Amino acid sequence: MASSSRNVRFLAGAVFLTVVTVITIAVVGRGRLLSTLDVPLGGRDSGIPADSAPEARALLAECGDLAGQEKIDCYQALLSLELGRVGVRPTMTTLDYLALLDGDVSRDAHVYAHHVGIEAYQMSSDVNETFSSCSESFSSGCYHGVIQAYFEDRGRADAEIVGALCEPYRDDEQGRWLLFQCIHGIGHGLTTYFDHHLPRALEACDLLSDNWDRQSCYGGAFMENVMAATMPHHPAMRLASAGDVEDAPSDGGDESAGHERRGDRGVAGEKPWKAVDPADPHYPCSVMDDRYKHQCYLMQTSVMLWLNGNDLVAASRSCDIAPPRMRPTCHQSLGRDVTARTKDPKEAERHCRAGSEPYRGWCYVGVVKAFVDWTSEAESGLTFCRVVDDPGHKTMCYKGLGEEIATLVADPETQAALCAEAEEEYVESCRRGARLPA
Repeated sequence: MASSSRNVRFLAGAVFLTVVTVITIAVVGRGRLLSTLDVPLGGRDSGIPADSAPEARALLAECGDLAGQEKIDCYQALLSLELGRVGVRPTMTTLDYLALLDGDVSRDAHVYAHHVGIEAYQMSSDVNETFSSCSESFSSGCYHGVIQAYFEDRGRADAEIVGALCEPYRDDEQGRWLLFQCIHGIGHGLTTYFDHHLPRALEACDLLSDNWDRQSCYGGAFMENVMAATMPHHPAMRLASAGDVEDAPSDGGDESAGHERRGDRGVAGEKPWKAVDPADPHYPCSVMDDRYKHQCYLMQTSVMLWLNGNDLVAASRSCDIAPPRMRPTCHQSLGRDVTARTKDPKEAERHCRAGSEPYRGWCYVGVVKAFVDWTSEAESGLTFCRVVDDPGHKTMCYKGLGEEIATLVADPETQAALCAEAEEEYVESCRRGARLPA
């Protein structure tokens, strides 16, 4: 039955993340540039259409020998040209293939996907049409970019705008995935809109009436806060800067006048928000109200790793001294960050074993959720859980997988079929995670 899970891919986007997007972009080592002999030319074996290969190789030839921000700028400029020529979905397919060719792109692919979403909205400004054109690739960064650009364009973040934006996806028959991506994207968008003033963004998330919606929005806000700290030149930061420059006086007047429009957003005159604190690896979680702490700690190891030089063991020890209720959540975050180092299941399991033993199962939960998020397939999670040895930890892994499956697909029969592919003695654990009847 393994093939059935590989077939459960939704072109409109189909996988849930509990804010598990791989975000350790600025702390992992530089990826190697892959030889063209290292990857297939698209088609059945790679999962990438063969006709995307020429476009990806053209981008690689133009930008692949560059480094750092120069390389990022080069790729983003060419992706923008590709977007104008062929549209959103083919551009995302080109990015899929480019990530196979260039390890730097693979590492930063979520950020490139944000760029495509931002540019796509700026080209059409039809938020629903553009959003639906994105793909689920690279933890659905394209979806998040569209929402960021939408808020920047509307210049409003009141209850009417925040509450109505994602309603078209409320009754999606395929599951809650598009709804989640939209609401999670609101968190990203609000943080950008409020000049990366995180408390303002979280307060705007509180305008949502449903707790699941609020939690999803909080997660996007915390993720954007980490991205702002670790990648200050990422596309959303440029989007905000473009808005400031656009409204600045052209006569070379007072530089502060360029922030007049942002003054209407409730941040004028306030002390700028400090995204991270080098003296406190638990900040900003350490200063957050209780209702925000869970989603904060689901991202916090990205901050810890950025501060400690990418030392997983040290991050695990930091999680061990988090508030007791947040320690499992923190170790789940660590599992998500493990997948920034490797997409190999055995290597990911080994990295988790290097961490704190009492919370190791939570690291596995973070890994399995991130694998499913990254691939949009239950099979990637099943593969990981199979390599976990300890029965108790394996139980947790399959339960976490079931939680992902519940949002990956809406149909209970399909959920049950996917869980049935688990190792026989752990099928029930997966079903419990998916909230299927025993």
